[in-house]
Amino acid sequence: MRRGADLNPAVVLTVSPTGMAVARSLVPRGVDVWGIDGERWEIGHFSSLFRRDRRFARLPAGDDLLARLLEFGASQDLPPVLFVAGDPYLGWVCDNHEALREHFVLYPSYTPEGAKVLLHKTTFYARCRELEIGLPATFFPTTEEEAEDAARQVRYPAIVKPEMAHVVRRRLGGRKLVEVADRADCVTWWRRLQEWGSPSVIQEVIEGPEANIFVGAVYAGTDGRVRSLMTARKSRQYPPWYGSGSYMEACWQQEIADLSRDIVQRLGYRGICGTEFKWDARDGRWKLIEINPRPTLWFALARACGVDVIWDAYCDLVGRPNADHIGGQDDSVRWQFLVRDVVSGWKFFRDRDLSAREFLRTVVDPRKKEFAVLSRRDKGAIVGYPINTIWKYSAFIRRPTDG
Repeated sequence: MRRGADLNPAVVLTVSPTGMAVARSLVPRGVDVWGIDGERWEIGHFSSLFRRDRRFARLPAGDDLLARLLEFGASQDLPPVLFVAGDPYLGWVCDNHEALREHFVLYPSYTPEGAKVLLHKTTFYARCRELEIGLPATFFPTTEEEAEDAARQVRYPAIVKPEMAHVVRRRLGGRKLVEVADRADCVTWWRRLQEWGSPSVIQEVIEGPEANIFVGAVYAGTDGRVRSLMTARKSRQYPPWYGSGSYMEACWQQEIADLSRDIVQRLGYRGICGTEFKWDARDGRWKLIEINPRPTLWFALARACGVDVIWDAYCDLVGRPNADHIGGQDDSVRWQFLVRDVVSGWKFFRDRDLSAREFLRTVVDPRKKEFAVLSRRDKGAIVGYPINTIWKYSAFIRRPTDG
Protein backbone atom coordinates (compact mmCIF):
# COMPACT_ATOMS: atom_id res chain seq x y z
CA MET A 1 0.00 0.00 0.00
CA ARG A 2 1.33 3.45 -0.89
CA ARG A 3 2.04 6.07 1.75
CA GLY A 4 -1.06 8.00 2.78
CA ALA A 5 -3.52 5.60 1.11
CA ASP A 6 -6.28 6.72 3.50
CA LEU A 7 -5.49 10.42 3.07
CA ASN A 8 -6.41 12.70 0.20
CA PRO A 9 -3.28 13.46 -1.82
CA ALA A 10 -2.29 17.07 -2.45
CA VAL A 11 -1.02 19.01 -5.46
CA VAL A 12 1.06 22.16 -4.93
CA LEU A 13 1.24 24.71 -7.72
CA THR A 14 4.64 26.46 -7.43
CA VAL A 15 7.48 24.60 -5.70
CA SER A 16 9.21 27.72 -4.40
CA PRO A 17 10.08 27.91 -0.68
CA THR A 18 6.40 28.75 -0.20
CA GLY A 19 5.37 25.50 -1.86
CA MET A 20 7.98 23.64 0.18
CA ALA A 21 6.38 25.03 3.36
CA VAL A 22 3.11 23.42 2.28
CA ALA A 23 4.82 20.07 1.68
CA ARG A 24 6.67 20.21 5.00
CA SER A 25 3.34 20.43 6.78
CA LEU A 26 1.69 17.57 4.88
CA VAL A 27 4.36 15.00 3.96
CA PRO A 28 5.42 14.12 7.56
CA ARG A 29 1.76 13.36 8.29
CA GLY A 30 1.60 10.83 5.47
CA VAL A 31 0.08 12.92 2.68
CA ASP A 32 1.38 12.28 -0.84
CA VAL A 33 2.24 15.68 -2.35
CA TRP A 34 2.84 16.34 -6.05
CA GLY A 35 4.67 19.51 -7.06
CA ILE A 36 4.21 21.59 -10.22
CA ASP A 37 6.22 24.58 -11.38
CA GLY A 38 6.96 25.92 -14.86
CA GLU A 39 10.35 27.24 -13.70
CA ARG A 40 12.88 24.50 -14.45
CA TRP A 41 15.33 25.39 -11.66
CA GLU A 42 12.90 26.26 -8.88
CA ILE A 43 14.16 24.87 -5.57
CA GLY A 44 11.32 22.41 -5.00
CA HIS A 45 12.28 20.47 -8.12
CA PHE A 46 15.35 19.34 -6.16
CA SER A 47 13.43 18.52 -2.98
CA SER A 48 12.67 15.01 -1.76
CA LEU A 49 9.34 16.26 -0.42
CA PHE A 50 7.50 16.25 -3.73
CA ARG A 51 6.34 13.42 -5.91
CA ARG A 52 6.74 14.18 -9.61
CA ASP A 53 4.68 13.26 -12.61
CA ARG A 54 6.56 13.88 -15.85
CA ARG A 55 3.30 14.70 -17.61
CA PHE A 56 2.87 17.97 -15.72
CA ALA A 57 5.64 18.59 -13.13
CA ARG A 58 7.15 21.48 -15.13
CA LEU A 59 4.13 22.83 -16.95
CA PRO A 60 3.13 26.50 -16.67
CA ALA A 61 -0.48 27.53 -16.20
CA GLY A 62 -2.44 26.84 -19.36
CA ASP A 63 -4.69 24.46 -21.27
CA ASP A 64 -2.11 21.67 -21.35
CA LEU A 65 -1.74 21.73 -17.57
CA LEU A 66 -5.51 21.73 -17.11
CA ALA A 67 -5.95 18.65 -19.28
CA ARG A 68 -3.14 16.75 -17.54
CA LEU A 69 -4.36 17.69 -14.06
CA LEU A 70 -7.92 16.64 -14.77
CA GLU A 71 -6.63 13.31 -16.03
CA PHE A 72 -4.51 12.93 -12.90
CA GLY A 73 -7.30 13.94 -10.52
CA ALA A 74 -9.74 11.49 -12.11
CA SER A 75 -7.25 8.64 -11.59
CA GLN A 76 -6.96 9.14 -7.81
CA ASP A 77 -8.96 7.14 -5.27
CA LEU A 78 -9.57 10.32 -3.26
CA PRO A 79 -9.77 13.83 -4.76
CA PRO A 80 -6.49 15.71 -4.31
CA VAL A 81 -6.43 18.98 -2.37
CA LEU A 82 -5.11 21.77 -4.59
CA PHE A 83 -2.78 24.29 -2.94
CA VAL A 84 -1.64 27.38 -4.84
CA ALA A 85 1.69 28.68 -3.59
CA GLY A 86 2.49 31.25 -6.29
CA ASP A 87 0.71 34.09 -8.08
CA PRO A 88 1.32 32.84 -11.66
CA TYR A 89 -1.12 29.97 -11.00
CA LEU A 90 -3.66 31.74 -8.80
CA GLY A 91 -5.71 33.52 -11.44
CA TRP A 92 -5.58 30.40 -13.60
CA VAL A 93 -7.09 28.26 -10.83
CA CYS A 94 -9.84 30.83 -10.29
CA ASP A 95 -10.62 30.91 -14.01
CA ASN A 96 -10.80 27.10 -14.15
CA HIS A 97 -12.57 26.58 -10.84
CA GLU A 98 -15.59 24.76 -12.28
CA ALA A 99 -13.50 22.27 -14.24
CA LEU A 100 -11.00 21.63 -11.42
CA ARG A 101 -13.59 21.14 -8.68
CA GLU A 102 -14.85 18.02 -10.49
CA HIS A 103 -11.72 16.15 -9.41
CA PHE A 104 -9.99 18.38 -6.82
CA VAL A 105 -10.72 19.92 -3.45
CA LEU A 106 -10.34 23.72 -3.63
CA TYR A 107 -10.86 26.66 -1.29
CA PRO A 108 -14.42 28.01 -1.64
CA SER A 109 -13.04 31.46 -2.55
CA TYR A 110 -10.97 30.21 -5.49
CA THR A 111 -13.58 31.36 -7.98
CA PRO A 112 -13.48 34.15 -10.56
CA GLU A 113 -15.49 36.32 -8.15
CA GLY A 114 -13.65 35.30 -4.97
CA ALA A 115 -9.87 35.42 -4.80
CA LYS A 116 -9.62 37.81 -7.74
CA VAL A 117 -10.93 40.59 -5.48
CA LEU A 118 -7.73 40.12 -3.48
CA LEU A 119 -5.53 39.44 -6.52
CA HIS A 120 -6.04 42.83 -8.17
CA LYS A 121 -4.82 45.65 -5.97
CA THR A 122 -7.21 48.23 -7.44
CA THR A 123 -10.31 46.19 -6.64
CA PHE A 124 -8.86 45.05 -3.33
CA TYR A 125 -8.07 48.52 -2.00
CA ALA A 126 -11.37 49.86 -3.32
CA ARG A 127 -13.23 47.11 -1.46
CA CYS A 128 -11.29 47.89 1.73
CA ARG A 129 -12.33 51.53 1.42
CA GLU A 130 -15.96 50.48 1.12
CA LEU A 131 -15.58 48.46 4.33
CA GLU A 132 -13.77 51.39 6.04
CA ILE A 133 -10.65 49.30 6.68
CA GLY A 134 -7.63 51.42 7.64
CA LEU A 135 -5.23 51.88 4.71
CA PRO A 136 -2.34 54.14 3.79
CA ALA A 137 -3.52 56.98 1.50
CA THR A 138 -4.03 55.18 -1.81
CA PHE A 139 -4.88 56.38 -5.33
CA PHE A 140 -6.14 54.33 -8.29
CA PRO A 141 -5.24 56.24 -11.48
CA THR A 142 -6.42 54.76 -14.75
CA THR A 143 -5.31 57.63 -17.01
CA GLU A 144 -2.22 59.79 -17.12
CA GLU A 145 -4.29 62.78 -16.04
CA GLU A 146 -5.42 60.87 -12.94
CA ALA A 147 -1.83 59.80 -12.29
CA GLU A 148 -0.70 63.44 -12.46
CA ASP A 149 -3.45 64.39 -10.00
CA ALA A 150 -2.52 61.57 -7.60
CA ALA A 151 1.15 62.54 -7.82
CA ARG A 152 0.24 66.08 -6.70
CA GLN A 153 -1.70 64.82 -3.68
CA VAL A 154 0.42 61.98 -2.29
CA ARG A 155 3.16 62.59 0.31
CA TYR A 156 6.75 61.71 -0.58
CA PRO A 157 8.47 59.38 -0.55
CA ALA A 158 5.65 57.33 -2.03
CA ILE A 159 5.37 53.98 -3.77
CA VAL A 160 3.99 52.86 -7.10
CA LYS A 161 2.67 49.33 -6.67
CA PRO A 162 1.83 47.14 -9.70
CA GLU A 163 -1.57 45.51 -9.62
CA MET A 164 -0.13 42.21 -10.81
CA ALA A 165 3.35 42.16 -9.29
CA HIS A 166 4.37 38.79 -10.76
CA VAL A 167 3.86 40.16 -14.29
CA VAL A 168 6.58 42.79 -13.90
CA ARG A 169 8.73 41.43 -11.05
CA ARG A 170 11.57 40.32 -13.33
CA ARG A 171 11.75 43.79 -14.90
CA LEU A 172 11.84 45.26 -11.40
CA GLY A 173 14.75 43.05 -10.36
CA GLY A 174 12.64 41.01 -7.96
CA ARG A 175 11.03 44.01 -6.30
CA LYS A 176 7.29 44.13 -5.62
CA LEU A 177 7.03 47.90 -6.03
CA VAL A 178 8.96 51.10 -6.70
CA GLU A 179 9.70 53.94 -4.28
CA VAL A 180 9.43 57.38 -5.86
CA ALA A 181 10.80 60.66 -4.53
CA ASP A 182 8.76 63.30 -6.38
CA ARG A 183 5.88 63.95 -8.78
CA ALA A 184 7.87 63.45 -11.96
CA ASP A 185 9.33 60.17 -10.74
CA CYS A 186 5.88 59.01 -9.66
CA VAL A 187 4.22 59.62 -13.02
CA THR A 188 7.17 58.17 -14.92
CA TRP A 189 6.96 54.89 -13.03
CA TRP A 190 3.17 54.75 -13.24
CA ARG A 191 3.46 55.15 -17.03
CA ARG A 192 6.25 52.59 -17.29
CA LEU A 193 4.31 49.91 -15.40
CA GLN A 194 1.33 50.56 -17.66
CA GLU A 195 3.55 50.00 -20.69
CA TRP A 196 4.87 46.78 -19.14
CA GLY A 197 1.34 45.42 -18.85
CA SER A 198 0.41 46.07 -15.24
CA PRO A 199 -1.89 48.83 -14.00
CA SER A 200 -0.73 50.20 -10.65
CA VAL A 201 -1.75 52.11 -7.56
CA ILE A 202 0.04 55.08 -5.99
CA GLN A 203 0.33 54.92 -2.23
CA GLU A 204 1.88 56.86 0.62
CA VAL A 205 4.72 55.33 2.64
CA ILE A 206 4.12 54.62 6.31
CA GLU A 207 7.38 55.62 7.93
CA GLY A 208 9.07 53.53 10.56
CA PRO A 209 11.33 50.46 10.82
CA GLU A 210 10.52 47.08 9.33
CA ALA A 211 9.98 45.77 12.85
CA ASN A 212 6.75 47.83 12.84
CA ILE A 213 5.32 45.34 10.34
CA PHE A 214 3.24 42.46 11.68
CA VAL A 215 1.70 39.64 9.72
CA GLY A 216 -0.94 37.00 10.23
CA ALA A 217 -1.24 33.47 8.86
CA VAL A 218 -4.95 32.76 8.62
CA TYR A 219 -7.28 29.97 7.57
CA ALA A 220 -10.98 30.74 7.26
CA GLY A 221 -12.91 27.49 7.01
CA THR A 222 -15.52 26.35 4.56
CA ASP A 223 -18.15 27.73 6.95
CA GLY A 224 -16.46 31.16 7.00
CA ARG A 225 -15.17 30.81 10.56
CA VAL A 226 -11.48 31.52 11.21
CA ARG A 227 -10.12 28.18 12.41
CA SER A 228 -6.37 28.73 12.43
CA LEU A 229 -4.40 31.92 13.10
CA MET A 230 -0.92 32.93 14.22
CA THR A 231 0.93 36.25 14.10
CA ALA A 232 4.56 37.25 13.60
CA ARG A 233 6.83 40.26 13.34
CA LYS A 234 8.52 40.93 9.99
CA SER A 235 11.93 42.01 11.24
CA ARG A 236 13.73 42.18 7.88
CA GLN A 237 12.83 42.05 4.22
CA TYR A 238 14.64 41.46 0.97
CA PRO A 239 15.04 43.74 -0.85
CA PRO A 240 15.26 45.96 2.26
CA TRP A 241 12.24 48.13 3.08
CA TYR A 242 9.84 46.95 0.37
CA GLY A 243 10.55 43.27 -0.23
CA SER A 244 9.37 39.89 1.00
CA GLY A 245 10.23 38.75 4.51
CA SER A 246 13.73 37.40 4.99
CA TYR A 247 13.73 37.22 8.82
CA MET A 248 10.54 36.70 10.80
CA GLU A 249 9.88 36.17 14.50
CA ALA A 250 6.82 34.42 15.90
CA CYS A 251 5.15 37.03 18.08
CA TRP A 252 1.54 36.86 19.22
CA GLN A 253 -0.09 40.25 18.79
CA GLN A 254 -3.74 40.29 19.79
CA GLU A 255 -4.59 43.42 17.80
CA ILE A 256 -3.17 41.90 14.62
CA ALA A 257 -5.07 38.67 15.29
CA ASP A 258 -8.32 40.58 15.81
CA LEU A 259 -7.78 42.76 12.74
CA SER A 260 -6.88 39.75 10.58
CA ARG A 261 -9.94 37.80 11.68
CA ASP A 262 -12.23 40.79 11.23
CA ILE A 263 -10.95 41.72 7.76
CA VAL A 264 -11.02 38.18 6.39
CA GLN A 265 -14.57 37.67 7.62
CA ARG A 266 -15.78 41.06 6.37
CA LEU A 267 -14.31 40.33 2.94
CA GLY A 268 -16.07 36.97 2.99
CA TYR A 269 -12.86 35.14 2.12
CA ARG A 270 -12.67 31.38 2.74
CA GLY A 271 -9.29 29.73 2.49
CA ILE A 272 -5.68 30.35 3.49
CA CYS A 273 -4.33 33.88 3.39
CA GLY A 274 -1.55 36.04 4.76
CA THR A 275 -2.31 39.48 6.21
CA GLU A 276 0.19 42.32 6.65
CA PHE A 277 -0.11 45.52 8.70
CA LYS A 278 2.20 48.38 9.64
CA TRP A 279 1.93 50.65 12.66
CA ASP A 280 1.34 54.29 11.71
CA ALA A 281 2.70 56.47 14.53
CA ARG A 282 1.03 59.58 13.06
CA ASP A 283 -2.44 58.50 14.13
CA GLY A 284 -1.65 55.52 16.36
CA ARG A 285 -3.33 52.94 14.12
CA TRP A 286 -2.43 49.74 12.31
CA LYS A 287 -2.76 50.15 8.53
CA LEU A 288 -3.43 47.23 6.22
CA ILE A 289 -0.66 46.76 3.66
CA GLU A 290 -1.96 43.69 1.85
CA ILE A 291 -3.75 40.37 2.03
CA ASN A 292 -2.31 37.52 -0.01
CA PRO A 293 -4.96 34.87 -0.85
CA ARG A 294 -2.61 31.90 -0.54
CA PRO A 295 0.20 30.66 1.73
CA THR A 296 3.05 33.17 1.73
CA LEU A 297 6.81 32.80 1.77
CA TRP A 298 7.21 32.56 5.56
CA PHE A 299 4.34 30.11 6.32
CA ALA A 300 6.79 27.43 7.51
CA LEU A 301 7.09 29.57 10.65
CA ALA A 302 3.45 28.79 11.49
CA ARG A 303 4.13 25.07 11.58
CA ALA A 304 7.41 25.50 13.45
CA CYS A 305 5.80 27.59 16.20
CA GLY A 306 2.94 25.15 16.72
CA VAL A 307 0.04 26.60 14.70
CA ASP A 308 0.14 24.59 11.48
CA VAL A 309 -2.22 26.61 9.31
CA ILE A 310 -1.58 24.38 6.27
CA TRP A 311 -2.51 21.17 8.07
CA ASP A 312 -5.52 22.82 9.70
CA ALA A 313 -6.74 23.90 6.26
CA TYR A 314 -6.17 20.44 4.80
CA CYS A 315 -8.16 18.80 7.61
CA ASP A 316 -11.09 21.19 7.19
CA LEU A 317 -11.17 20.82 3.41
CA VAL A 318 -11.26 17.01 3.51
CA GLY A 319 -13.60 16.80 6.53
CA ARG A 320 -10.99 15.36 8.90
CA PRO A 321 -11.66 16.07 12.62
CA ASN A 322 -9.23 18.70 13.89
CA ALA A 323 -9.28 21.32 16.62
CA ASP A 324 -9.16 25.07 15.96
CA HIS A 325 -5.79 26.71 16.57
CA ILE A 326 -5.94 30.41 17.39
CA GLY A 327 -2.72 31.54 19.04
CA GLY A 328 -1.03 29.28 21.57
CA GLN A 329 2.14 29.62 19.52
CA ASP A 330 5.77 29.33 20.60
CA ASP A 331 7.08 32.89 20.34
CA SER A 332 10.73 31.83 20.61
CA VAL A 333 10.79 30.48 17.04
CA ARG A 334 12.27 32.43 14.13
CA TRP A 335 12.28 31.96 10.35
CA GLN A 336 14.99 32.92 7.87
CA PHE A 337 15.52 32.88 4.12
CA LEU A 338 19.25 32.49 4.58
CA VAL A 339 20.97 33.92 1.49
CA ARG A 340 18.53 36.81 1.12
CA ASP A 341 18.69 37.66 4.81
CA VAL A 342 22.49 37.67 4.90
CA VAL A 343 22.41 40.27 2.10
CA SER A 344 19.68 42.30 3.81
CA GLY A 345 21.21 41.98 7.29
CA TRP A 346 24.63 43.03 6.00
CA LYS A 347 23.13 46.17 4.47
CA PHE A 348 21.48 47.15 7.76
CA PHE A 349 24.68 46.35 9.67
CA ARG A 350 26.76 48.41 7.23
CA ASP A 351 24.30 51.32 7.52
CA ARG A 352 24.48 51.03 11.33
CA ASP A 353 20.79 50.17 11.59
CA LEU A 354 21.73 46.77 13.03
CA SER A 355 24.21 46.30 15.85
CA ALA A 356 26.96 43.68 15.74
CA ARG A 357 25.21 41.80 18.54
CA GLU A 358 21.88 41.76 16.70
CA PHE A 359 23.61 40.82 13.45
CA LEU A 360 25.12 37.75 15.13
CA ARG A 361 21.91 36.89 17.01
CA THR A 362 19.52 37.13 14.10
CA VAL A 363 21.55 36.62 10.92
CA VAL A 364 24.13 34.05 11.99
CA ASP A 365 22.79 32.17 15.04
CA PRO A 366 20.92 29.06 13.75
CA ARG A 367 19.21 28.10 17.04
CA LYS A 368 15.42 27.94 17.29
CA LYS A 369 15.24 28.82 13.63
CA GLU A 370 13.21 27.42 10.75
CA PHE A 371 14.86 27.95 7.37
CA ALA A 372 12.98 28.71 4.17
CA VAL A 373 14.92 26.10 2.18
CA LEU A 374 17.54 24.27 4.24
CA SER A 375 16.54 21.18 6.22
CA ARG A 376 18.58 18.22 7.41
CA ARG A 377 15.68 16.00 6.33
CA ASP A 378 15.75 17.30 2.75
CA LYS A 379 19.19 16.67 1.29
CA GLY A 380 17.96 17.31 -2.25
CA ALA A 381 17.10 20.91 -1.37
CA ILE A 382 20.51 21.38 0.25
CA VAL A 383 22.25 20.16 -2.91
CA GLY A 384 20.00 22.23 -5.15
CA TYR A 385 20.17 25.46 -3.16
CA PRO A 386 23.42 26.75 -4.76
CA ILE A 387 22.08 25.91 -8.24
CA ASN A 388 18.79 27.64 -7.47
CA THR A 389 20.59 30.69 -6.08
CA ILE A 390 22.76 31.00 -9.21
CA TRP A 391 19.64 30.67 -11.38
CA LYS A 392 17.85 33.41 -9.42
CA TYR A 393 20.88 35.71 -9.68
CA SER A 394 21.27 35.02 -13.41
CA ALA A 395 17.60 35.86 -13.97
CA PHE A 396 18.14 39.10 -12.05
CA ILE A 397 21.12 40.29 -14.09
CA ARG A 398 19.44 39.28 -17.37
CA ARG A 399 16.18 41.08 -16.59
CA PRO A 400 14.83 43.49 -19.24
CA THR A 401 15.53 47.14 -18.47
CA ASP A 402 13.02 48.82 -20.75
CA GLY A 403 9.68 48.24 -22.43
